Amino acid sequence: MPGKKPCTVCGVIERVNKEHEWLGDGTIVQRANRDHRMVFIETENLAMTFSGIEEIIGMSIDRVIVEAKRRATFDFVDHSLPGIVKVVVRLVGMAPVIRNITALGSVMGYGNIRLVSIKNTHSKESVVKVSIKEPYSVPLFCGDLAGAFNAIRRRQVAVDREELAPDDFLITGRISQHPLELQERLQTKVYEHKPGDISFDKCPRCGGPKILSEYRWDVDRGVILNKERGRRMALAGPAALDAVMDELEKELGDTIPHVIVEAQRRFIKTGFYTLDEVASEELFRMQLAVRGLGNVRDFEWQEGGLRFRLENPCLIPVIAGMALGFFEMASGEEGHVEWKRAEDGDLLVEISS
Repeated sequence: MPGKKPCTVCGVIERVNKEHEWLGDGTIVQRANRDHRMVFIETENLAMTFSGIEEIIGMSIDRVIVEAKRRATFDFVDHSLPGIVKVVVRLVGMAPVIRNITALGSVMGYGNIRLVSIKNTHSKESVVKVSIKEPYSVPLFCGDLAGAFNAIRRRQVAVDREELAPDDFLITGRISQHPLELQERLQTKVYEHKPGDISFDKCPRCGGPKILSEYRWDVDRGVILNKERGRRMALAGPAALDAVMDELEKELGDTIPHVIVEAQRRFIKTGFYTLDEVASEELFRMQLAVRGLGNVRDFEWQEGGLRFRLENPCLIPVIAGMALGFFEMASGEEGHVEWKRAEDGDLLVEISS
């Protein structure tokens, strides 16, 4: 299938390295739009962070996740697709949009996505049914669909889901006859891009980072797995994930960043990651860089404390919670983390026991 062929040397799907670049500043960007940043992140980390937040605050955040992701996807599609393309899609129907989502999902790790049916495609009301097996995140995928349909059809969209079997969902998008109302735009997330000196060994054939050969792409399932540890990964936009956290803080108060830190700390201490993966400054730096989370600088680990500076940061409460969890695992002591943004945009993290 075009774009789904693996590199014969490293095994990474052609479309991944053709459309994305791992930069020396600790970020991953789209080649066609270098302002659009990506992260390569464990799907279980996302799921456990969301469920951890729910456990701490005692309520579901599903609605907030779907809505924040919808708005972020709407903004991205609305700004990135030329107007003529949206006009053409409105004329020919939603099938091309679904086909593109299906193809994209198979290489980005979103799951096995299949169009089930479209009714009244050319009328003012449409019902689109999509099946997804092994979704990377059900609420995030629902937001993806709703936002894409909003941007293409300029209509209000309601998304429902039904679990047919474990990890097998039917998603129904109801595109109404009512025009999309003027809505508050998400504040565009502007990420810093300080130059960096991180160097990835390159695959001699496709030119992508050789470290990605540690992962296996199963395009039929839409799943990316770490070969050694079995962890599932996905490529996603951090702006949408940051939007979820921002929306939670807006709705539930300024304690939410600390709640996210605590949820991530608890997740790290389950042992999902091992200390040998971050046993040195260079290992910690490369683990964050391959995930597109930023460039670690000024790393200091001393008795009773840890501090570092992160250039080009994203998902800041997640980073702070991750560092706190690793510190507690390594030291055997309870820690306290403080973080702040410097004037130049760097993230400063300091942990003490």
